[in-house]
Amino acid sequence: MIYLVSQDWINTSNNHAGMKYLCNKLQEMYPEFYRAYSIPCFACDEILSKNRVVRKLQLWYARYQAKKYSDKIAKELSVVLKKGDVVFLTEYLERLSPMKYIVDKIRFFKPDTVFWAIVHLVPAKLEKSYPKDDEICRWMENITRVFTFGQTLSDYLSLRGVPQNKIKTSFHYVDDYYLSEVGTRNSSQIKVIAMGNQMRNQKLLHEIVRANPNVHFTICQGVENMESIFKDLDNVTLIPFVPEPELRLYMEHSDVSLNVMQDTIGSNVIVTSLAMGLAMVCSDVGSIRDYCDEENTIFCDNSSVESFSRAIKCLSSNGSLLMKMKVAAQKRSLSFSIEKFHLALMNMEW
Repeated sequence: MIYLVSQDWINTSNNHAGMKYLCNKLQEMYPEFYRAYSIPCFACDEILSKNRVVRKLQLWYARYQAKKYSDKIAKELSVVLKKGDVVFLTEYLERLSPMKYIVDKIRFFKPDTVFWAIVHLVPAKLEKSYPKDDEICRWMENITRVFTFGQTLSDYLSLRGVPQNKIKTSFHYVDDYYLSEVGTRNSSQIKVIAMGNQMRNQKLLHEIVRANPNVHFTICQGVENMESIFKDLDNVTLIPFVPEPELRLYMEHSDVSLNVMQDTIGSNVIVTSLAMGLAMVCSDVGSIRDYCDEENTIFCDNSSVESFSRAIKCLSSNGSLLMKMKVAAQKRSLSFSIEKFHLALMNMEW
């Protein structure tokens, strides 16, 4: 049995692209192999005060609540775990989630427990949270296998001292909720959508939008407010944080997924865009080529507005190429199904 432990986040709770959903879906599809647990979100921007002192107290109390809840999970697992079972923790190395606390608690009672963990943070964030290599190594000392969603993160963890034989490069899954019938261009004007906040280059995105006044851009700003960045441009629609079905609708009415990134290590924006049959225009950075290829993506120089503009104009003026790339994108997404994620785990050495 694989016991899955995820962290629930309020802004993405139950989304079809999140880790909690993956765990629950694996349990639903293969109940003989998986049991899912989830830790509630006790601290997030939606409930935290702007006052520094109050916020500090809220964070302290949230950590206390998370530990108390984690004690229940650790206690139950310590009772039910048998030889050959695995405890699989998602979003490991995330300081706002008590995953290491759970590992240490269970290890105390069941020292032979096998622990797997997914790390899903870009190197820049890990550098900030763990400036010293020995701290990352302490987090990893009781982990039997660590999974990443891209080769660049695997290489990074190895450089930070994580033994290479512990690291397994996997892929971010995509649920068939995002599989959509690939349609032709929705209007005479190409429609471009930009999504995601993690490691995005908003300054370069602004320059790309300015350089292409005849193209309309839908920019999903999430919890950020980008009005000041794009206030001087009228070929932009800014979308605040919206529920998942509404976000999917915006994707359905788009032709191209524009990803102007500083880095990526496996992204739900990338895999959901592929599944929705969007032609991809992406910064050639990080692990993007683990997910995309020349059949579905135009890769761009991340220091060149002209590189992105050429890609957008190429797709705008060539309807047959656009359609070909959209079909290829959706075909590529089939490589990242939950079923294939499950089969990869079943073929792992326990």
